[in-house]
Amino acid sequence: MSVLATDDVKVTHRQEIIKLLSKAIEQEYQFSYISAIKRRVASNPIELISVNTEEATLDVGSEIPIPEQKSKDSMMFRLACGGLSIVFKSRMADSGRSESSYNRSFRYKIDLPYAVSCIQSRKSVRVDLQSLSDEVPVVLTLSGGTSINGEIVDISTSGARIRVNQDLTEEFKNFQTLKACRIDLPSNSVLQTGAQLLAMKFDQERGASTLGCQFVDMLRSGEDMLEKFVSNVLEKTKPLELVIAS
Repeated sequence: MSVLATDDVKVTHRQEIIKLLSKAIEQEYQFSYISAIKRRVASNPIELISVNTEEATLDVGSEIPIPEQKSKDSMMFRLACGGLSIVFKSRMADSGRSESSYNRSFRYKIDLPYAVSCIQSRKSVRVDLQSLSDEVPVVLTLSGGTSINGEIVDISTSGARIRVNQDLTEEFKNFQTLKACRIDLPSNSVLQTGAQLLAMKFDQERGASTLGCQFVDMLRSGEDMLEKFVSNVLEKTKPLELVIAS
């Protein structure tokens, strides 16, 4: 199974979006929608069945019902294959239950997205920062302009795990709420980058939220800065794991 040949890019042209999603169906990309279940963010597997060009909708199937959404609410969806992720937001166009040859109990229609983000994953070493003498602070910027302070738990050149000493369940009901982050690296270096929330968990006993995020729209200068920082940390500690950003 091959992977679509594309670099990290945001696609906004309708015909290109249709072509991209149709190709993803042909190549059997794994499809899921992102939801918040109680205090945990979850990725729920579903199936992208077809692209309806005339009515500008997507047919999707699920073994379990997708929670009803208000007409104005957007959901986040993700297609993944190999090293490529296709991420987009859309609204439920129509819902209902029917028998289908796709062996899915529930069939839905969602609106064709106005834009999709294609993210090419890179292999990267993730390093643990908790062993450092000084913490690495981070400031998260939300879509409404609100800022939240936290600290980096571990980091790679493609993403980070962040701890915030408060319950962020309400703040991050919508994955798109997180827009950017500022990381104060040692030696007075400041890294500013866009960020996309991938996972969140609140530990009630510790009173802390742990967020997993992926860096997006990072400038080349920021990439160089982060690569240098990770290399320096590696000289002092062992990598946690070799990961592929998702």
